[in-house]
Formats: sequence, structure tokens, C-alpha cells
Amino acid sequence: MANGGQRRGGRLPDSTDHTIIGALADDARTGITEIASVANVSRATAYNRIKRLTDDGVIRGYSVVTDHGKMGMGVTALVLISGSQPDWRANREIISAYPEVEYAWYVVGSADIVLLVRVADTHQLRDLILTRLQALPGVTATQTLTVIDEVVHRPVVRPPD
Repeated sequence: MANGGQRRGGRLPDSTDHTIIGALADDARTGITEIASVANVSRATAYNRIKRLTDDGVIRGYSVVTDHGKMGMGVTALVLISGSQPDWRANREIISAYPEVEYAWYVVGSADIVLLVRVADTHQLRDLILTRLQALPGVTATQTLTVIDEVVHRPVVRPPD
């Protein structure tokens, strides 16, 4: 890196940091003693690294991974939305309030917004798309891709070794 391995807000994670992040990604409840052992560092070092990674914003939080089907959310879809530029700020707030939306990205390409949504059934998906999303200000088109099998879902994408 041109800036000597630095990034804004702190230094880039090294291999020990990646080991610690990997252990937490596998199970966020892993204790500090086990993390230290896996990373081959002292408990104090493991604790300080986790604190630094959190303070630097590399680790932004801890979460629970659920089986959406067992929670009654058996349909997953990607919804691509095309629309006009002036309405993106207002739509951002509206879309953020929809509980069915797991992820929302503003993108460059054939669509302007991509949503990952999870709903109970196709009736709820239809309602979300036809009643709410297509009624948003400036929306000119939607395209829906229904997921038939989730093959890879990584909570953390690790750089190659």
C-alpha cells in the first residue's frame, strides 16, 4: 500500500487480527482465552487487539445467525430497483424502515438499488414489490430474482492467505 499498510482510522489488520476475526466470525461467543490460544497470543494481547479492531471500526458488532426458514421467512429474493436520482434520499429512509429488507445497496449499473429481502411466502413478496416498492417516489422499474438455494453465506469475507 502506498500509505505503508495504513488505512484511515488505524492500521490494516495483520494475520493475527485475521485469525482473531475468524474465530469471532465462527462463533462470536468464543471466550478470550480460546481466542488467545487460537491466535497464539496472550489473553491481554487478544483483548487489546479486539478492542483496537472495534475502536477502529473493523469489528462493527456481533450478531446471531438464524435459519430464516425456521423463523417463518422461507422466501428470499433480490429486488433490483431502477428510478430517478432526485428521490434516492427519501427512498433510502423508507426502504430502511421495511422489516423485510435484510440488505440494501445503492449500485451503479442496470439498477440503482439492490435489496435482499426475506418474507414468509410469495404473497408477501408480491405485496412488498407491487404495493410498496413500486409506489416509492421515482421508481420506474423493479426486477425480482427469487433465491432457490443459498450456497454460500459468509459473515466475514477473509482475504486469501
